[in-house]
Amino acid sequence: MPMRGTLTFPGDKSLSHRAAILATLASGTSTISNFLDAGDTMNTLKAMQALGARVTETGPRSFRIESGGLKTLRSPETVIDCGNSGTGARLIMGLVAGLEGVSAVIDGDASLRKRPMRRVLAPLEKLGAKFEWLSDTDCLPVRIHGTKIHKVEFTETLGSAQVKSAVMLAALASGAELTLTENIPSRDHTENMLRFAGVQVLREGNTIRVPAGQVPAPREYKIWGDISSAAFFAVGASLVPDSELVLRGVLLNPFRDRYLTALKDMGAAIEILPQRDECGEKGGDVMVRSSRLKGIQLPAESIPSLIDEIPVLTIAGAFASGRFSYRDAKELRVKESDRIGIMVKNLQACGVAVTEFDDGLELAGDPQRRLTGTIEPHMDHRIVMSFEVANLAGGGGLKIDGKEWIETSFPSFYEKLQFVTSGKMPDHKKIEVITIDGPAGSGKSTVAYMVAKALGYNQIDSGALYRAFTWAGYEKFRQLGGSGDWATAIEANSGLKTYLSEIPLEISFGSDGRQHVYAAGRELGDELRSPEIASRIKPVADARYLRERVREVLVDAASRFSLVADGRDMGTDVFVDAAYKFFLTADSRTRAARRLAEFQQKQAGITLDEVQAQIEARDRDDENREFGGLRPAHEAIFIDTSSRTQERVADIMLAYIRCARM
Repeated sequence: MPMRGTLTFPGDKSLSHRAAILATLASGTSTISNFLDAGDTMNTLKAMQALGARVTETGPRSFRIESGGLKTLRSPETVIDCGNSGTGARLIMGLVAGLEGVSAVIDGDASLRKRPMRRVLAPLEKLGAKFEWLSDTDCLPVRIHGTKIHKVEFTETLGSAQVKSAVMLAALASGAELTLTENIPSRDHTENMLRFAGVQVLREGNTIRVPAGQVPAPREYKIWGDISSAAFFAVGASLVPDSELVLRGVLLNPFRDRYLTALKDMGAAIEILPQRDECGEKGGDVMVRSSRLKGIQLPAESIPSLIDEIPVLTIAGAFASGRFSYRDAKELRVKESDRIGIMVKNLQACGVAVTEFDDGLELAGDPQRRLTGTIEPHMDHRIVMSFEVANLAGGGGLKIDGKEWIETSFPSFYEKLQFVTSGKMPDHKKIEVITIDGPAGSGKSTVAYMVAKALGYNQIDSGALYRAFTWAGYEKFRQLGGSGDWATAIEANSGLKTYLSEIPLEISFGSDGRQHVYAAGRELGDELRSPEIASRIKPVADARYLRERVREVLVDAASRFSLVADGRDMGTDVFVDAAYKFFLTADSRTRAARRLAEFQQKQAGITLDEVQAQIEARDRDDENREFGGLRPAHEAIFIDTSSRTQERVADIMLAYIRCARM
């Protein structure tokens, strides 16, 4: 069954942990939206409550955190239970280690109690942290005694974001100056979110510096969707024939989306569409279509950034053509399970020949592979979800035990899987509007035409309406004597203003989709394209009462026709309830090159630099307009057209629309 549709994802786990902790360190009120409501992250939220923060749920996956800041945090009355979360446990260890006078016992479930914790506590101990093991091994539970940590100079050698973050939080909790050098760069979520919270984090090469006395400020944390959760659907859509998915609003941190590069190296049809920044992190949308994959060896330098996605990439390799392998991944032996060993045993149990190494594996892929057997995930949620993807690609013959373990990280996994594999075809008959806004030269008019033609919709030319008002208005202006300045008369001449406020203006569409404009019952054609109209249109477009009249005409048309409307304020001011809103961007140099020939027809000898300067000046003018300014709608989908053909941009838009309708 193909995987089709549009998905959003629960908040990123790494960001959710950190947002809860930094909101607790801040003095004041912070809010978090799209917080991951899974066991791991909810346990971190409970831990912050135990340390003294006041946490209030304000809506689905939304919380308000009120805290008096560092000086008000206290020893919890009960054990801090981190459940299955190694990230939560290690970050909280670092935080408590630097909270002078605070003592806490950190514990977890049976699986977490098997995972080594000395890799974090040994560096903290060198900084002066005090702790005592409460078991016979270097594992949980452990009691941390917070102490004043002074100037921190530390070199992180493992490439571990958890170790780095624990040390940074310990220094922050003590107000200590920090100098931290990474021999192997690791995920930078902590640095990014600290900067977002107002903490001065300086980076010089591989060295991070934080001055003494830095304190996070209260913030509104908007958490991107979990890119790691999206991995299962990206791999599934790549493997299952005739699939097409749009994965909306996911984190696009370069340390976290590396698996998308790996899939593209395997031949996956993936389009990455960056959107806005939130919480100091880049994010956006990912479009995936089914394709034929080829086996690769995962590059050794990418392994630290792929560590969570290697199990599902292994599934991709099992259904690719050729050999798939990876090495230098010993870290996988100490995750929620021994992920190398468990993947090897389960693949072998369902008939896949695999060679196991101490730091990786190798197998021969087969696109026609059919799998049968029982999967034992050993309490590891990523093993469960990886083999659910294998089950989709491999004929559905697997019995997968331990499905309850996905509750720790991705409770809605099965709901989303059922949604995209339901096979329901859309029944789309309603009238709707698609808006395409963007600066001059971004390609919106041509793309709007392509999208309208593909959907059988009508393309609105709002500029023709302003030209119609200009033509009718100037005819009236001459009848009234034509005295004074035209631009001033638009607002100041009462007779002209009354006429333009009342003249009937209508649009209709022919069977070919061509727009027809009528002023006082007269169809206007070539009159609208004259140089005289072009030279007089600006004051008309700037007049608020005429912008409102144009909006009324457009909204009336939208009640009768399905439309594609392009402009600069279609999604913000005109069609605020449009079904789909896009915003095209491109760098000014590219847009100038696109418009150069047009400018040269009007002004022989004009250079590319001069066109670029005019384009940038128009951008500033459009952005600063009080009414009808160039501002993307909050929900607009951004598409950078700088390196994409107009055909490709239209194809991306149509894919968004297809997937949203599923």
